[in-house]
Amino acid sequence: MTPQPQNRPLSVTGHAHPTQATPRRLLARIVPTRAVEVVGPSGLITARMTLRTLRAQDRDPFIEAIRASRERLERWIPLNAVSEPDEAFFERQLSLCEVGDSQGTAWRRVGVLPSGAIVGGFNLNAIARGLQSSADMNWWIAEDFMRQGFAREGIRSTLRHAFEDLPAGLGLHTVHAGIAPDNLPSVSLAISMGFRHDPGVQSYLRVGERWELHDIYAMTVLDAHAIAS
Repeated sequence: MTPQPQNRPLSVTGHAHPTQATPRRLLARIVPTRAVEVVGPSGLITARMTLRTLRAQDRDPFIEAIRASRERLERWIPLNAVSEPDEAFFERQLSLCEVGDSQGTAWRRVGVLPSGAIVGGFNLNAIARGLQSSADMNWWIAEDFMRQGFAREGIRSTLRHAFEDLPAGLGLHTVHAGIAPDNLPSVSLAISMGFRHDPGVQSYLRVGERWELHDIYAMTVLDAHAIAS
């Protein structure tokens, strides 16, 4: 932004104002003022579901969702390890959620309907703190809830929480998403949500027992207008 002749800081409206137009103040302006409702611990209520931590009582609906969606999901995301039964897979996911919360290294949530059905998962992994705090995002939707807008609903709320200042949110500056080039539905969704693709940035990510090249998409706190409703 070009300074005004008086060298006075600009407000978020573009006029001279004693308050500096920081990224957080810009976010406050471009994201709707109605906050996403938060439920403890660090859960979010969207229009149709609750994003919350995985719980022991979710075992049956979670395994049911994975089994119904396995054929599609295992092409894109790591599921069971070799010879790992579904019950052990659930316990591992439960542990990953608990460890991520306790150590602040991940924010892993499932979307749950009032009926208790598991809609999918919305995860922020590898949370790194510093001058530029960041995380890696992934998501999945159960077969019964595909093409009904649940992915967009969950991603939007997750990103709002990611960029919201601490302690209400995670206070992140950048969120990355690694997406396989042939995963066209996720590519299209990420772009429509405001993620930007850098053609020069790719990374090998593990999917099950194989390593696959993924394109890296990113959204910054200043891109947050893309998630405004």
